[in-house]
Amino acid sequence: MLGIIAYCLIAGGMLLFIWRRPSIALAGMLCMFGLEQWGQATHPFFSQHQTFTNFLIGSTLLLAILIKLIKRENVVVGYPPVGWLVLALFSYALASTIWAPRPDLSQSIWASRGPYVVTFLLLTPLVITRTEDIVVAFKALILMGTALTILLLLFVSWDSRTIVLEGGSGNPLAVSQMAAMVALVAILGDPWRSSKLWQVLRWAVVVLCLLLVIRSGARGQLVGLVLVSVACWPLSHRVKSVGHVILLIGLMGFLVGVTSLGLQEFWSTRSSYYAGGSRWSTSAMEGAMADRLGQAFHLLHIWFRSVETIFFGLGNSAAFDPRILGIYPHFVPLEILAEEGLVGSGIYLLILVLLLRSSYRSLRMLRSEPEELLIFGTLVSLTLFTLILSFKQGSLLGNLEFFMFAIIMDKHSKSLMCRRRPRKKIADVDSLDLYKPFNVSRVA
Repeated sequence: MLGIIAYCLIAGGMLLFIWRRPSIALAGMLCMFGLEQWGQATHPFFSQHQTFTNFLIGSTLLLAILIKLIKRENVVVGYPPVGWLVLALFSYALASTIWAPRPDLSQSIWASRGPYVVTFLLLTPLVITRTEDIVVAFKALILMGTALTILLLLFVSWDSRTIVLEGGSGNPLAVSQMAAMVALVAILGDPWRSSKLWQVLRWAVVVLCLLLVIRSGARGQLVGLVLVSVACWPLSHRVKSVGHVILLIGLMGFLVGVTSLGLQEFWSTRSSYYAGGSRWSTSAMEGAMADRLGQAFHLLHIWFRSVETIFFGLGNSAAFDPRILGIYPHFVPLEILAEEGLVGSGIYLLILVLLLRSSYRSLRMLRSEPEELLIFGTLVSLTLFTLILSFKQGSLLGNLEFFMFAIIMDKHSKSLMCRRRPRKKIADVDSLDLYKPFNVSRVA
């Protein structure tokens, strides 16, 4: 009974407030896989209808876009260069399935992953049209993500590092990624800055999220969360004094302390995993990384055999061919180089270059705007975190969050640039809240 009640409260709450705050749909997308596993772990209906949650969140996203259109918000205005490059990269990847070693296999993978590509990359960025939308999405992510984190930590059965579902096992990487993103927003975004209660509760949220990441055994998510939190704290909080440095050191100590306690709680009794060592041992981590790099370099060896494949690639999802790897190589940049060739890899590198350029310009502009700096610094952290994950898990079609955040971040950067231009050079500026300064504390 708890399973269906909690599911309905989370999904119903999202639908209830979406008319006033359509950007809640972004939080729904980021919590989708956590909500899906909660449903399938607690009620047979969701295991018998495994795509129900996906359709629910997708329909909510479409409803959010429709609401924005009804409210006469131009959802496609200011579409950024990075967005067009991302669409170009995935369009080229789709086209490359024609010359893949097994076109039937590559195209069947696209048939299953295509709806996610459209949802994450084409539709989700449309619900972010102004700064307020990002703040609302951050708040909704913390509320929904924290609720799911508590439920998954305390009210489901676990088998080692996976959640026990009705008739199967869950995906530990998906729930740990959700928890890590919630923690990043709580640490860096601080969306309720004026609330003294939140200043206490935020660290409880961080502890819960860290524990879920550790419980799921997601080493990359844990390392990425700690590194990105420390690296992006100076960006969003403007470390300018000794006191700020002490706070940063305190953050590092807090994260390390919670991590140590979590490892002792969940993993101290599990000694055998890889090469006779613990999952968190140096030998296990080195072995796992060596396996991933070995797969990636084997794929590159096949890619380098002809001039045609060097320039145009082996074809998207070629690695799934049993004659090559039979699985994706768990290293997205090298996968793009091998499967999309120099053409696709060039587009990918250009995306990274444009992101770096727009981030640098935006951070320089926001030096005197601390509230805007919090928002942008958090966007940078989420983009960097998902980029780090692409170096150790998934495939191009399975690491969509990075490209989604890249589009949103560049879109936000473009709006900041437009805000600084003379008013007469901005078309339809009166109809766009996107270009107006925003006070975070005004959002409920």
